[in-house]
Amino acid sequence: MPRKIGFTLVSSSGHEDHFSAKELMVHAPTVNGWRSARFCPYPQQVTLQLPERSRVRKLQLLAHQYLISGKIEFHIGDRLLEADSPGHSGHLRRLGYVSLSDNEKTGFKARELKSVHVDAIGTYLRITFHRNHVNCYNLYNQVALVAINVLGDSVDGTPSREQLIEHYLNISQHETALDGTYMGKCDSISPLDDLAFDMYQDPEVAHIIRLLDDKKQEMVRQERYEFAKTLKQAIADLQKVGERLGRYDVEKCCAIEKEDYDTAKKKKEQMEEYRMTVYHQLEVHNLLDMGMVSGSMWLLQSFELPLPALQRKGEMPQSHPEESGLPPSPLATIIPCSPGVTGEPEPLTESAQREASFPIEVYGDGLVAGAYSKTWSYREDALLAVYKKLTEVSAGTPKEKLRNMMRAAVFLVKKALKDKVSSVFQASLKLLRLLLTQLIPGQALGRAEVVHCVEQTWPNLLSRTGDSATRLRAMATAFIQDMALFKEVQALQLVPGELVKPIKSNIPTRQALSRAELLEKLLGELGTDNSGFTLDNVMKFCTGALQHSASEVRETVVLIILAMYRLHKTAILSYLPANDAATRKNVLYKNIFDGFARIDGRPVESQARLVQQEGEKEKEEIRSLREQLAALNEISVGGAPVHILNVFRSVCICSMFFSLCIFCSEKDESFTEDGLDLHYWKHCPMLHCCDQCRQVVEIASLTEHLLGECENRARFSQCPRCSEAVSIDELTHHTQSPACNRKTQRSSRTSELLTSYPANYANLAKRLIPSFSLCKQVYSYKNPTQPRILSILCLLL
Repeated sequence: MPRKIGFTLVSSSGHEDHFSAKELMVHAPTVNGWRSARFCPYPQQVTLQLPERSRVRKLQLLAHQYLISGKIEFHIGDRLLEADSPGHSGHLRRLGYVSLSDNEKTGFKARELKSVHVDAIGTYLRITFHRNHVNCYNLYNQVALVAINVLGDSVDGTPSREQLIEHYLNISQHETALDGTYMGKCDSISPLDDLAFDMYQDPEVAHIIRLLDDKKQEMVRQERYEFAKTLKQAIADLQKVGERLGRYDVEKCCAIEKEDYDTAKKKKEQMEEYRMTVYHQLEVHNLLDMGMVSGSMWLLQSFELPLPALQRKGEMPQSHPEESGLPPSPLATIIPCSPGVTGEPEPLTESAQREASFPIEVYGDGLVAGAYSKTWSYREDALLAVYKKLTEVSAGTPKEKLRNMMRAAVFLVKKALKDKVSSVFQASLKLLRLLLTQLIPGQALGRAEVVHCVEQTWPNLLSRTGDSATRLRAMATAFIQDMALFKEVQALQLVPGELVKPIKSNIPTRQALSRAELLEKLLGELGTDNSGFTLDNVMKFCTGALQHSASEVRETVVLIILAMYRLHKTAILSYLPANDAATRKNVLYKNIFDGFARIDGRPVESQARLVQQEGEKEKEEIRSLREQLAALNEISVGGAPVHILNVFRSVCICSMFFSLCIFCSEKDESFTEDGLDLHYWKHCPMLHCCDQCRQVVEIASLTEHLLGECENRARFSQCPRCSEAVSIDELTHHTQSPACNRKTQRSSRTSELLTSYPANYANLAKRLIPSFSLCKQVYSYKNPTQPRILSILCLLL
């Protein structure tokens, strides 16, 4: 992965006093950078040497706000001749150039950070500055560079002459502008190596962040993920700390330039106190070894008041989980308690002054300017300052003043709820919680102020439930759920009334889903008894939301409808279409009505239909068996003696009387006339249903059936080896398989089916039926329906 590459200054064309090119070797918020001499000739050059031969992948330039070069060229190479003169690069290869903005659009107040993606190998890097952009602030036609960052990898070994030639031939030499936006196949670069990180971070804190990041990576390798998560959150908080300390340092330097030494001293003390507070907190959590920051050790010896978080020995600092979607941070007790509004945010514009005239009147220009600042930390500080002011309100403060402070705070909260920075959004929620739970009820400001507070902030708060950022969306949803349960808000039933408003067709999916989920959760907590939720408004919301295009929204609404059914049972059916076949074609309504059935303990429609079909099938089987029994009565017409039928009837009646199956000897109380018929058809192991014609036959005569009686008998042939009926297509394979037994042994199929055949049934048949030939006539009788009763008689033969 490309990393930050250090460098040393080799030469420069010249510089103004106190703005040497050596300043480029340091990255910090207070660096001056390089500035050319006044009225210098062009081009101007700065030559840098890398610590070793490296492959440069990315260059970052931080330009001055008004001393801006029109074009900057880059050259790289491995050798630097002493004869090289300005305008001539000798053995250095030209990479190309970039153009810089004239900065008029920003009023010369912003600095351009230019990132250039390259792929070049060398030891020396030369930056050439061409003539400056002309503006009213650049009185001496100078150019400047605040900082430069080189990112790449070291190159091991010295390439051969052929490798160098191939490398140079593969790169176009024509003059083209370097692409400042190209995102090629360069590997990812750590954010800690980015120039923006160092230029806005306190150097010592930046060093600690890098150490903690290395420690985090080591924890990941060791699979200690909980500690890695803690380190990740600590790094995120430390970045805010580093930015704040960097801002203090800049303010201190500005005070020194103005010879305001009292302010400079105050800033210095403020920095030291805040820095050591943070370092102590990290040390308490075993995240920081103070030996890593030896430059601050002398401060530890003079640091005598214990921290509020450490006043109770052994007590860990507490965070507020309701205000954060992340795990508690080691610095959670420090960052919110940092000093209030500091520095000088940009002045308010005329439109902002008109818009925020009321908050300005209450809290002053400076605080409101921070709330409108383009810098997120100023916006956060402004909200925290308002929070502090409101917590310090005395008991004797006039009601009118309190009301003005509250409404001005609501104005700032309403604006901050739209902020994209999570810490600012979190600060706005913290302030809104204070207003609804402490200030308004504690100072008895009345229900009108609660209504004003909720009505002003609700639209922006609800819109954040559809935010693309998961953390902000979760924070907004959790706060609304909590707010609905605040005593003052719950009494007015404000949140339920807003949630059940119909969903418009153009509402974003995430916001619609969040509203449905909030309604489901709050319905479970509040119910429909004097809560703002009623059968009518909830079901009207649901019937409209069932038409939403997103399936996840519809599925959540189904859960709400089922919850309402548990509360109100059939009363909700008037809001739904009739439960008929046409409605059930819609899968959504089918699931709803099936859910109702499950709640009532009834079988769902599909299960009920299956039970009905099974019942009809059993009735049909019994009817068929009775028809076959009736057919036996007509057998005598075909020549069967009556005494055989009488014997058969006697056997059947005897079996029913003793609840006994005459084939398998199973005895069961359910063996009535119908019960025995069902047993013969489905469960008796001595009877078998032919797979070819579905006729029930005795197992012992299955082979004879397949060869002589089955309607598909043409498909079968008798095996000459084992005499079993085998499919003609499989006869050759069968005779060669171990399953084929000799004629002297019972066939494998018959042996399998007759493993429990009672041997005494044949003797019983011989005693009961004297005429074997006549019984064979009975067996040969063919009935188009499945003659299972005939199979019983045949078994006795």
